[in-house]
Amino acid sequence: MIIAEQKRKENIAEYLIYMYQVEDMIRAHGLDVDSIEKSLINSFEVSYDVKREMREWYKNLIQMMRDEGKEKTGHLAILENITGQMEDMHREILNDGVDMAYREVYRNAQPNIEALRMRSAYRKDPDIHVALDGLYALLLLKIKKTPITEETARAFDTIGELVGELTLRYMS
Repeated sequence: MIIAEQKRKENIAEYLIYMYQVEDMIRAHGLDVDSIEKSLINSFEVSYDVKREMREWYKNLIQMMRDEGKEKTGHLAILENITGQMEDMHREILNDGVDMAYREVYRNAQPNIEALRMRSAYRKDPDIHVALDGLYALLLLKIKKTPITEETARAFDTIGELVGELTLRYMS
């Protein structure tokens, strides 16, 4: 909750990826707020009131996941809406033809997004959705300390640069 609020204000892409991780963590705890409280919330050295707010935040997320049928997979509608807004902005920038720097960054990332799309379940998803999910998958590999080839790292660098450039424009 605290980290999510900060990331949402500072970097929308980091916020989305963080929230993907929160969704997976909630699933790992069986959508059980008591389990989350024991293993996560209680580890924070904050006031009782803040811990109570955190519990409510997780409880609300759990309810949203249940209401939206996202208990096993997928992202909450609030996150998909932000991703959709970013995708719309991405398309607008490309269609405008004015922001040549962004178009160049996209030109470098596009083949890597396409490759990621072909290797994943996201064959029909728009570019930014594929890019964000790919960056989240990369984060998971890094957390698991899975070796990443130099070629893969370079490919994700281009995707990360695109998402970073879009985020700058989205946040301004």
